[in-house]
This record gives sequence, structure tokens and C-alpha cells, in this order.
Amino acid sequence: MQAINFNAQSSTLLFKIIPYLLHCNYPDLPGFIDDPDCKFGIYRFLPEKFVDGNLFRRYFPGSTALSVKTPSPYARNPFIHSLKTIGSIGTVAQAAKSDCDYWVSIRNEELGEKAYALLEEKCRLISEWTKKYNLEVYFFLMDIDQTRENRFESSAEEESAGSALKLLLKDELFRTHILVAGKMLLWWLIPPGLSHAEYRGHVKKLTDSGLSMDSYIDLGYLSDLPRSEIFGACLWQLNKALDSPFKSVIKFAYLELLLNKADTLPLFSSKMLCMVTFPELLPADETALEVTDIDPYLLLARDIVAFYQHSETVKRDDNLIRECLFLKALEGMQSQKRSKHLKRTMTIMKSWDLLPDQMIKFLHINTWGYNDLLASGIQVHNYLLSTYKRLRQIFNTVGAEGLEHTITQRDLSILGRKLFTFYEKKPDKIEYIRSLSRDIMCQKDLTFHITKYEGTIYFYAFQGEHTNDTIRDNTELQIRRETNILTLITWLVVNGILQKSTKIHLAKNLINITLAEIETVSDKIISTFPLVNFSKIPARELLKKESIVRALAIVNFHKYRIKGQKELHSTIITLNNYGEHFIHHFTTIVQLRNQFRQLLTRHYVSRWNDNLEIFIPTQPEQYYIEEMIKK
Repeated sequence: MQAINFNAQSSTLLFKIIPYLLHCNYPDLPGFIDDPDCKFGIYRFLPEKFVDGNLFRRYFPGSTALSVKTPSPYARNPFIHSLKTIGSIGTVAQAAKSDCDYWVSIRNEELGEKAYALLEEKCRLISEWTKKYNLEVYFFLMDIDQTRENRFESSAEEESAGSALKLLLKDELFRTHILVAGKMLLWWLIPPGLSHAEYRGHVKKLTDSGLSMDSYIDLGYLSDLPRSEIFGACLWQLNKALDSPFKSVIKFAYLELLLNKADTLPLFSSKMLCMVTFPELLPADETALEVTDIDPYLLLARDIVAFYQHSETVKRDDNLIRECLFLKALEGMQSQKRSKHLKRTMTIMKSWDLLPDQMIKFLHINTWGYNDLLASGIQVHNYLLSTYKRLRQIFNTVGAEGLEHTITQRDLSILGRKLFTFYEKKPDKIEYIRSLSRDIMCQKDLTFHITKYEGTIYFYAFQGEHTNDTIRDNTELQIRRETNILTLITWLVVNGILQKSTKIHLAKNLINITLAEIETVSDKIISTFPLVNFSKIPARELLKKESIVRALAIVNFHKYRIKGQKELHSTIITLNNYGEHFIHHFTTIVQLRNQFRQLLTRHYVSRWNDNLEIFIPTQPEQYYIEEMIKK
């Protein structure tokens, strides 16, 4: 119900239109595959019940799919057994910008290699179409038999490093999923606390008693989690935290909670199972909740906060957990200000001691100064890194006990590469700041201030809108200082502080650069280098040798007078396949030409390959500079 009430248009797309498109294949509908071998359709799906004529015409006004003269676009023999969401959808963690991951349960043996690829392409086309509605949707085709056996050899590994998660991935599916269409999970009918042998016996008992398996899919059972799997999961959460660390704190803390339990670890999905289907099996000190109040994100946070409160070594971290939980919930609050469910959620959070000590301060995080935002981000990163060190000590103990970690060398390389990309320092590299998230760090207003001290010109960026006079009284709002304005702008852009929505101002100016020129070059850098999303960097790129994939050359931005064929000031900004940005400054035309030659011969980066931009500010000698570069 929370997922449906969150946003009317989004819920219609997620729970009606998208399953409808997966159930049919027609030339003028999104996701059409022009190949008779394409398999599609969802078991037990009633298209007319999900999408009536009025709703269909609202989204597809020009389609002839429902014409009486048109053959049925629907699947005669469905191949998708079950369609479920996995993750934050429907929880307090859902926000307007939340993406939606669909777990598409299929059987590889029913599809074959070609049909699998075609269905995957159909899903990709639907995902592309949803972007016009500002939805970010991902489909993961998961074989039922492999899932039951805890083998995740699918495209999910591309984004989620399958060997690093395994049972935890299934645990997240069980505790967070929403059945969108198709068959229900048999798991809901299996009581927790069974051994695998007892689980198989219970399944047989259900089928012998007349339960029709045509309405269910059996994705297996979870009774415990071996410690040997946690190492990869820990690395994966640390990687997920690089984009928005406060969003990963809850999951990261869950790993620490698990590792401080017994040798075999109870999973949180078992508690969710009790809450929904077997409330009579809840512990004596656990109160049953109304189904509408069962939020897996809040319930998990409650257990984690309790764990940290009773732990002497990490006792101070419990309020950080509350702060991160509140920040995640705040995103949803801002998206549904009038929701009655929101008030109920806040009441539950208060009764469970899940509200942060400084709730009012965090409620107004959009008014924080840059230094406060940065300090909070550093605190979260420090928590993640210190927790990782504590967990690593436990991992070493696991190794000493002769247990092998389950993460593969391939995934270890992928995840390690991402960590190096973010934290490693290199010459001329634009360093990433340890922020709460780049969305939160984005500034509404930025003021550039240019001064000269002891013969050196300095470029400052200040938070907010200021004049030369007000700058003096607001020195605490300084964000960064550089001796090169292009380095400063690039650093601001790479870290999400300066984005398209940011309004730029110019206070004191001692050089021949106008506000319009700062705005123009900033727009050029922003458009050339969109914000890096670490979780979306393809695994195949992280396994390759480092190479430059995009570059921007900014020539004579300061409009120095050209005194001859040799002197020409320029800057080249590059992005490599690991997500690292570098900036290099040159003073001669020979240096610039040599760099262009290296970009072309070593990295295939050039204007002809559409991955090199050259920007020359408007100036009297612009045509002459262009001719110099061409030679």
C-alpha cells in the first residue's frame, strides 16, 4: 500500500504499465522485439484487469494494439513466472529518485540462449522508455532453479557482483520484495527455523495436501548465513556507499550485527516471515504489528540501533544509524508531504527510538552550510571505513578457522578497483570528497571570488550569493581555493557541488574573465562529464587496463595575447574507464598537439570518435587559435 500511495504516476507505471508491456509484444508499443523467437508474457497475468482501455489510451494514444482488427498482442504461452520488486520500493527508504529493481523469475531451459537475449533486450527497451517519466528501472533475469540453489549466474552480476552477495541477495529479496505479477513465493508458506531437510519435507507435505504449485515458485529456503560470505558482501556495500554513503549505512551495520552473532547467523528475512505469515512464532518480547505497519527498513534499523546501544566498542554509532535512517526517510517525506502513512511512520520511529538526537537540525539539511555537510559526510565515511576494519579482523579469524571466503577473484578485482578509484590519490587527479551524497552537496548558489596575494592570483568558491563586501563577513562559507580557475570549476563539478541547477555569481574580479565566461565553461564541463555513478560502472570496464574514455580541451580561457607560434595556454580534462578525472595544464602549442596525438593513438580519443571536445572562448584571436590547433 505504501508503494501504491507514494506517487500516483510512478505506481501506475511500476505496477500496471510495466508488467503490461512485459506481457505483450506489439510494434507500436515500448519493448517490441521484431523476432518470432522472442519469448514474453507473465503467468497468471490478466492484462485487461491491470490496464483498462482508458489507462491504455492515456499512455499509448496512437497505438492500434487494442483494435478489433489487430491480432492479440498478448502472450499465449507466458515465460515469466514471477515479477517482483526488490529493495526500497514500498518502504520508508523509498524516495522520488529511488530506482526500481525488478527480479524477473524465468527458467533458462524454457528460453534457450537466443530467447534469453531477446527477453533481456525487451527489458532494456522498456527501461529506456521509462526514463521519459523520470523513472530509473532495472530488470534482472533470474533463473528459478539457480536461485533455489543459490547460484546467481545472470546479468545481475554485472551490477551486483553476484559472488559477493549470494545468500544476502536472496535474503534481501525475501524481506523486501513486492509481488507485482505472476506466481507467489512458496517461501511465505514455509515456517522459519527449519533445516534444509525439514524445508524439503514441508514442501512435500504442502504438495501432498493438495497445494497447486502452478500458483507458486520455489526459490529455496534460508535458514542461516555462513560467515565466509560476509567478506564479499561487506566490500560490496562499501562500494555502494561511494555514491550515497548514508544510504548504505543500514545495510553495512546489518553485516556487523550478523558477524557478531553465532557461527550460523539468523537472517532478517526470517523475522519478516514471522511478522507476516507466522506471528505465533515471534519471540515473547516481540510484538506483532499490523501488516500496514510492517516496514522491513524500519524493523531492521530497530534491531541495528539496539545492537549498537548494547555494544561497548561501537556504542556511539547508534545515533549515526538514526541520522542516516532519518536522512533516507526524509527523501521520501519530501516526496509525499500529505501522506497519512508518513505521520504513522514518524510515530513508529519515535516509539522505537529511531529519531536522531538533533532531528530538527536534520529536518532542515537543505539549509546547512557546506562545512557542516562535509563534516557529516566525513563522519559517515569514517564509520564505514572503521567498521570495515573491525569486520576485517573477524574475516581474518574466519580465515584462521579454515573457512574460505565465497567472493570470486573476479568480483574482488571489480570491487577493489572501485574503492581505489574513489579513495586513491594520484598526481593531477581530481579527488572525490567524502560527502553524504552528491545530490545533497549540490549548491543552489555559488559565488566565485578572485583576489591577488603576494603576487599570486587565487580563485575562491563560496557557498551562496555574495558581493565583494559580504564575502568578508562570510569566510566560513568558503568551499575551496585554487590557483587555477579551471581546476576549481572541475573539482566543483566532479563532486556534484556545481550542477546545471546551480546559479553562479562573481564577486571581486582582478582578471579578464567575465561571469558569462565562467558560466559558459562550467556548462561545458558539466555537459562533457556527467556525474560518475560508481555502482553503474560496468564490471567489464573495471577489469580492463586503465584508459581515457572522454576528454575536454579548453584553450586560452584567460585570453592571453598570442605572441607567437609557440606559446598557447590550454587545459585538458580527462575521464578514464574507472571513473577518475584528471586535469593537465599546458603552456605551448607543441604540448597541446602532443597530448592530442597521445589521446588519439593510445586511447582512440578524438573529435572524429566523438569523445573529444575542444572549447575556445570567444576572443579576437579565436580563428587564429583554431588554425594553430589544426596544424
